[in-house]
Amino acid sequence: MASNFFEAIHAIATEKQIPRESIEDIVMKAIMHAYKKQYGAVDNMRVVFDRDKSLVKIVARKLVVREPRNFAEEVSYTEAVKFKKDCAIGDEIETEEEPFASFGRIAAQTAKQVFIQQIKECEKNIVYEDFKEKEGELINGYMQRRSRETIFVDIGYGRTEGVLPKKEQSPLEHYKTGDRIKALVWKVEKTAKGPNIVLTRVQPEFIKRLFEMEIPEVYEGIVNIEGIVREPGMRTKVAVSSSRDDVDSVGACVGMKGVRIQSIVRELEGEKVDVVEYSNDKTILAANALTPAHVKEVVETREGNMIAVVESDQYNLAVGRNGHNVRLASRLCGFEIQVKNEDQYREFLGSSESRMLVEQLFKSETEETSLSELSLEPRIIELLEKGGIFSVEELVETSLEELMKIEGIGEKTATKIMETVQEMVDFEEDEDDEEGEAEEDTESDEEKTEESGDEKKPEGDQE
Repeated sequence: MASNFFEAIHAIATEKQIPRESIEDIVMKAIMHAYKKQYGAVDNMRVVFDRDKSLVKIVARKLVVREPRNFAEEVSYTEAVKFKKDCAIGDEIETEEEPFASFGRIAAQTAKQVFIQQIKECEKNIVYEDFKEKEGELINGYMQRRSRETIFVDIGYGRTEGVLPKKEQSPLEHYKTGDRIKALVWKVEKTAKGPNIVLTRVQPEFIKRLFEMEIPEVYEGIVNIEGIVREPGMRTKVAVSSSRDDVDSVGACVGMKGVRIQSIVRELEGEKVDVVEYSNDKTILAANALTPAHVKEVVETREGNMIAVVESDQYNLAVGRNGHNVRLASRLCGFEIQVKNEDQYREFLGSSESRMLVEQLFKSETEETSLSELSLEPRIIELLEKGGIFSVEELVETSLEELMKIEGIGEKTATKIMETVQEMVDFEEDEDDEEGEAEEDTESDEEKTEESGDEKKPEGDQE
């Protein structure tokens, strides 16, 4: 049996696709377990593979005695001289024995169980490592069976199956046993029963891999995918950009007569796929994201969101069924988009919300000056802030009567505040001076004209 040992290891390694060194290590562990089962200890032994003689040996260090009682640590003098002729009682020598001949039935059964268990564990680890490296890659398989809406996929790796849960399936897709399934390796997890390989057909990464497979420019990095959003079974939106000026990113993805994008649509069982051009300009990006609707105008709000104005016949297309188009567009852009038709936008312009928006935008563009810039007492500044006046600009627009209505400010204090403002804020006076100078220049020019006209009239009379 020992003579065929290494041939058996080679056959198992080939069949199970396990390295020969790993098989030998498993055999070593199995023999050690069996030795411990038979003798109770393994501290003084080791397993040796003699490939030249095609032998497996157990080498144990034992004490030479007349009558051994502990066969794990003692050997009889009669047996010891077979290994070392000049040994004496009391010496420690290394003995050799063949495990296949020396083990009893129970020890041999233990070795067999350990060997089978370790081989299975090694197979699980190899499958786990292989598929862990394939996370994020597309694989092809066939539907094997279905259990409670979960599809088990034959991925061509022995007994290992891929799992396609219900939440990772598109509502448009229906499979029967034997149907081909292309999916993305989403997660690979270790479990007691072996690797759990979770597949998906709904994640944005699945769409990205389909684009890389069908569109060479995407695979080569000439066309970059900037973002993908999806509502499985409804619509997918993909924002793309080009790293070269001579390559149209959207045209490259769509292909001649839509041949490229149609192959992706067929893989998604007819789900709509919008390819839009990415832009750093938020208004342009928002208009592009609402494809297939045509946007007339995009207005940005103070919060950084967008209002997209469309014609009445484009409103339903822009919003989409149950609002899915505008919802996906907002997710793609990273900010909220409101869609309004022309009538709704006109009503919005006349609303208080619109006026407040304009005022906020105006204030945000104007730098306000703190009241501390004026030579006012801290007590007076505190009273003004309690009255709702926080900047010099607001104070300039406040009349004497309005100041006197603020609690704690009387006529005398209000007058003092107004005098301080007039002394320190001179930009309005400068404007008045400039206007006055302009008026004086105009008047002087008119007087000169009249004088020159009067002087000429007598000349005309003389003529």
